[in-house]
Amino acid sequence: MATESGDALRRIFGNTGFLIAGRATNAICSFLYIAWAVRALGLSRFGVLMLVTTFGTAISTATHLQSWQPLLHYGTDPFTNGRRAQFSRVLAFCVRADYLSGGVGWLVGTLGVALFGTAMGWPPADQGAAMVYMTTIAFMNFSWSAGVFRLCNTFWLNMLVDLSGTLVRTVGSGLGFMYHMGLDYYLLVWSMTQLVMFTTSTVLGLLQLRQAGGIRFNPFARLAEGDAPGIWRFTLSTSGNHVLSSVFNQFGTLLVGGLLGPADAAVYRVSRQIGEGIAKPAQLMVPALYPEFIRLRDKQDWYGIKRVTVQLFLTIGGFSIALMGVAMLMGNILLTWMLHVHWHGGRHLIMLMLGSAVLGLGIVPLEPLLTVIGQVSRVLRARIIVTVTYLPLVYGMTRLWRLEGAAAAGVVAGLIMFGICLRPVLAWFGQMAPGRAPLSSATVETPGGEGGTGT
Repeated sequence: MATESGDALRRIFGNTGFLIAGRATNAICSFLYIAWAVRALGLSRFGVLMLVTTFGTAISTATHLQSWQPLLHYGTDPFTNGRRAQFSRVLAFCVRADYLSGGVGWLVGTLGVALFGTAMGWPPADQGAAMVYMTTIAFMNFSWSAGVFRLCNTFWLNMLVDLSGTLVRTVGSGLGFMYHMGLDYYLLVWSMTQLVMFTTSTVLGLLQLRQAGGIRFNPFARLAEGDAPGIWRFTLSTSGNHVLSSVFNQFGTLLVGGLLGPADAAVYRVSRQIGEGIAKPAQLMVPALYPEFIRLRDKQDWYGIKRVTVQLFLTIGGFSIALMGVAMLMGNILLTWMLHVHWHGGRHLIMLMLGSAVLGLGIVPLEPLLTVIGQVSRVLRARIIVTVTYLPLVYGMTRLWRLEGAAAAGVVAGLIMFGICLRPVLAWFGQMAPGRAPLSSATVETPGGEGGTGT
């Protein structure tokens, strides 16, 4: 019904508002802590900091099982209907997935630094510090608590988690600037940021479970038969999609560092951060979309899903036009201020980065929708195609046109991803919600076949 989809949109925008508040504070503070770090370290050493921390983030993302998605997918029904024992077992699976993937990431990151560290662009003298920083990967994963926040509709707690990390990084960077600290100190600040966020998220998640009542937090509880059929396949599919997304987002910086050096990698990373930061408010809709799409799916309100999706596309379209204007006016100014140097062609670089981010906004409604309706394999297939295309493309275009070429490769990859994801969504709407919603009914029966809601 129109009322149901309208309520869903209000919850989506309301919950996104909480996420935006936390990330907006982080974005504002990032202008300070990045500028302080550049002035304390110099552009080249700051580039090393970005390469090491980007490598750690890339490994964490590549090994991270996205446990909040199976928690919502399999835990929403038992949580809503009071089956606390079943929900506790699903939760235990998700907690184990987080801790297991964190440990694996730590080992992979340490091994990666030992084998390929200098190929990423940082000097051999920084190998030891980079290897120590890889321990941070062990506590980068706290998805289960984020899933609990979404189930309990307490998105504002995500804001507190973000603010706790922002506070540590900003204060730590300011002190490093005042006392002229070096690379090892700034790596410690970045590491402590993750540890504080991990601790805050875990404590808040446990408090939410206690408030919900009747839920036993036992990470060793095993799933019973029928609790969550196909949970491993679903988890690996959604996580595989996230892994390939991280290749697109993180390894571009590492490749630029290896080809052009730390200073160019710093410019690429910061300009990308500016472009993504300007577009971040719309990207933060994704966590708020999943629970609403699941509610509409469980009610078989296919026209409601269609209305929400169309409204989101219209909102994102208007938002994207405004973003381009902001980037043209402010992009180069922000880049110069944060790096403390004037970079020739900075405006073009920012516009290309923002173009890639805007195309990513087009995926915002599509990826959650395909996941919820049981077609997550299509998203994974799209990511594989884009990754196979992007890596050689960014390599060749970086060698030919340096930073502008690397940024343009991201735009091409974004276009491919958007086109591949849009096609099955249009086909699904044509089957499940053709034309306009009938006035006499709110839902339609689910026909058989791949277009259903399967898990």
